[in-house]
Amino acid sequence: MSKTILTIGVIILFICMSLNSISSIQIQNKPIIQSYRGNTLYVGGNGSGNYTRIQDAIDNASDGDTVYVYNGMYDLDEMIIVNKSIGIIGENKVNTIIDGSGISIVVSRVSISGFTIQNGSGIEIMPIFTESNNNTISGNIIKSNGNLFIGAITIINSSYNTISNNSFFNCGLWLPAYHNFVYNNTVNGKPLVYLEDASDEYIDDAGQVILISCNNITVKNLELDNAMIGVQLFGCINCYIINNVFLNNSFTGIFLFNSNNNIISGNIILNNTLGILFLASIFNMISRNSFKNNVYNLFLVISSCNLIQYNNFKYQKKISNILSGDSDNKYMGNFWKKPRLLPIIIWGFKTNRFGFIPFLPSLDVDWRPAKKPNDIDSTESRWAEFEIVIPRTRASNLQYLRLLEQYPLLKQFPQKLPFCSVIDLYTSYQM
Repeated sequence: MSKTILTIGVIILFICMSLNSISSIQIQNKPIIQSYRGNTLYVGGNGSGNYTRIQDAIDNASDGDTVYVYNGMYDLDEMIIVNKSIGIIGENKVNTIIDGSGISIVVSRVSISGFTIQNGSGIEIMPIFTESNNNTISGNIIKSNGNLFIGAITIINSSYNTISNNSFFNCGLWLPAYHNFVYNNTVNGKPLVYLEDASDEYIDDAGQVILISCNNITVKNLELDNAMIGVQLFGCINCYIINNVFLNNSFTGIFLFNSNNNIISGNIILNNTLGILFLASIFNMISRNSFKNNVYNLFLVISSCNLIQYNNFKYQKKISNILSGDSDNKYMGNFWKKPRLLPIIIWGFKTNRFGFIPFLPSLDVDWRPAKKPNDIDSTESRWAEFEIVIPRTRASNLQYLRLLEQYPLLKQFPQKLPFCSVIDLYTSYQM
């Protein structure tokens, strides 16, 4: 119980940090390109007066200076803190190696290029009490960095940063923030696809996919492994994640944050920490997917009125299968490891609308579990099987009609089994 609550709390903490960036952004047309005309401080090499530690050079630098790091293996036990607006340049990205630690940027207008960064926490831009925008991370090799909640490059509560020409291996980008510039990066040799304010796109070649404020994007036929997060949707609607394989992602295979009316179907989701994570996401359909050996197959936080149907959940006895931060999600026809004759109860915790304590027990029910594994090869949407009952009060009808304007698939949610009321739907939508 305590470990579960701690896990929920840490996830919410990290995502709530990103809410600040969403609410406080001022739009610019292009990033600020850094130009450093100050002094140059040298680390490594044979020059007289060169520093031996990167942190020492940063501490003695001033805004506008450049720290130049010669080839070498820099084994570090402590995080490098960049608190000056400077450029940090490696002599050669293959042979200038920062090993076992990471870099934390806590000011604006920092540039980092020309390094291999490996076996640590990567590069973090996560200002809490300071401001850090307009940074550039370019031309690096980033290998086996990050942990459960931290990516190889993590950007939270920060905007107008440029992430370009980096190669990620066994890790990926974690970017729950708007108005950044991400291009020409690869994850495990495949393109890192980043789209913001895009619509009507089809993605069939990627090592990681990040969608920000997008509409009608199809992600299909990908194998996304060791990317930290395979597919990230932030503020997206009407997107389709179909026929993909999500494997060995240290955080989650699929993450939806404040994303509604999306379809996840026909995917194989295997050996991830969290198979699918929803936060503040409603009216989505999870259908005909195969889950196996994830620590949590589904992790739903502050997310109501999603339809989870015809999936195959295969799990070990000691692994919790469903954790729901909200009840009032709809489960139907799922296969739960073995044939079931009786309804399946999905236990979770009921939080308040802000996701904080109290964590009260709650439950959803799969009233008609499958007696044999479902066929997951078909990716055809089956919305036509369902309808929804509209409440008969004038106020509720007005709320429902407002929702239909944004989420047309809501028309097709089930009416025959218990489901959340439109009043509850409207409350979730207003968050």
